[in-house]
Amino acid sequence: MALHHLWILLLCLQTCLEAAGSDTDIFVVNGILGELVTFPLNIQQSEKVISISWNSKTSVAFVTPGNSGAAPTISITHQNYHKRINVSGQNYNLELRNLRLEDSGIYKADINVMTSEMINTTTKCYNLQVYRRLGKPKITQSLMTSVNRTCNVTLTCSVEKEEKNVTYSWSPLGEEGNVLRVFQTPDNQELTYTCTAWNPVSNNSDSISAQQLCAGSYLKIFSKNPDAASEKTIYTYVTVPRDTQTAELRIYDEIPQSKMGKTNMQDSKPPGTSSYEIVI
Repeated sequence: MALHHLWILLLCLQTCLEAAGSDTDIFVVNGILGELVTFPLNIQQSEKVISISWNSKTSVAFVTPGNSGAAPTISITHQNYHKRINVSGQNYNLELRNLRLEDSGIYKADINVMTSEMINTTTKCYNLQVYRRLGKPKITQSLMTSVNRTCNVTLTCSVEKEEKNVTYSWSPLGEEGNVLRVFQTPDNQELTYTCTAWNPVSNNSDSISAQQLCAGSYLKIFSKNPDAASEKTIYTYVTVPRDTQTAELRIYDEIPQSKMGKTNMQDSKPPGTSSYEIVI
């Protein structure tokens, strides 16, 4: 059965391509999952339509004009399209509602029109692509390092479900793609990075502030007015290893320059402990 459907699709595509080689193009029609799409035939009211036959992977519908100006008569020729098809009475445009992903594919309309007491057949072809409306994308960050007061972060933007034909862009940098590498400094903390995901029928965005990226990764600068005992107070960070434990980050208190180098910590240290001397 699947092979049979494949042959129908290939035959339909071949017919459309042959028609495209003469006087017909293949029109791309984008539809949204669960919503309605229109295949535009744009038949003029002056044209006397005899019938319109719609085919895709399977037969779809057979349309004939209504009596005395009534709405066209629609015969659904496959159960997949039951209660989902409507035809405009003015221009015979075909409407397909409650779109499914499997509705995507080539559609062909053979239009039979009476002209000068003879029937002319025109073929129109459509390539229907069905997409989901994109939900809000998610920005994740990884590989954060902090060197020389520069925070290096990799941002990745993604949508919840794997979608086809999704593109990504970043503002305010104007970068394309779903990955953005940011080199953040304390001077540009007011920036906000926004990722926008796009597909042919929708777009959606998510943002992250620069302050969120590197929170806690910068060393803080401490400043204080010098006291009477010293013209300059020096603050420093010293990493002190303790046995096999992870190194701690300690902030030593104020040390006046006049006393630097005069204190001998070796004399007062308890037995079995390590000593550290700060030399300026």
